[in-house]
Amino acid sequence: AGQRASPRFALLFILILLAGGMALAENIDPASDGSKYAWSENLGWINARPGGPGGSGVQVSDSGLTGWAWSENAGWISLSCTNRSCAGGSYGVTNDGCGTLSGYAWSENAGWINFAPTGAGVVIDPKTGIFSGRAWSENAGWITFSSTGPNPYQVATGWRLNCNDNN
Repeated sequence: AGQRASPRFALLFILILLAGGMALAENIDPASDGSKYAWSENLGWINARPGGPGGSGVQVSDSGLTGWAWSENAGWISLSCTNRSCAGGSYGVTNDGCGTLSGYAWSENAGWINFAPTGAGVVIDPKTGIFSGRAWSENAGWITFSSTGPNPYQVATGWRLNCNDNN
């Protein structure tokens, strides 16, 4: 009987770990105030936290972005090949450690999304976690991550880092 309890305990332990990991699946919109939307003229709203709190969504780290965003008009947008498989080619959105993003996301319907196109780019303020700037997709046009216009919106993350002005 003691030997049977050990595998059950191990399975229970693994399930608890997995459940804890799922709760950390994303770190977008930490204040739950709707700070999870980017906008594209051609795609409409892009939700960086489509699964709600602890669900599927974008995860920001010191080295990059992983996870998924959702657009009604483009479907799922993958921020890193590690979400699926990098066998078809490596891609992903990187973070220089202080919030300057570069690299590419991929959408079956919108194609490649460049986070550091010439003359633009996306940055996360390392003190506030608020995204700013624009990414570019040849098939979908500009994607804007925050606006203070008549209908203000922004994407915000719980990721923070104390960067020097020299970085």
